[in-house]
Amino acid sequence: MRRSQLPAPTGYIWIDEASRLTGLAPKTLYNYRHQGVGPPSNTYRRKVVYKLADVEAWIAEQLAPAVDPARLRESRPPEPKKPRAVTNR
Repeated sequence: MRRSQLPAPTGYIWIDEASRLTGLAPKTLYNYRHQGVGPPSNTYRRKVVYKLADVEAWIAEQLAPAVDPARLRESRPPEPKKPRAVTNR
């Protein structure tokens, strides 16, 4: 049996399946893995695997990013500065 045909461990998916779920190219997922940006990953028999729950959580986080509490106080944009009155001395 070829390695590409081996089933992923229970609860894990290969990088090709993670690519399909996230809509990102496998190369992008490899780059994200190197940068520590994308979903957490592991290796199994020298191949990259992703925990399915981690991939789904990462996708949900990307679709609904966390709200910045500092921005909640901004109810409207700041008022424009009024020009100073010119005084003749």
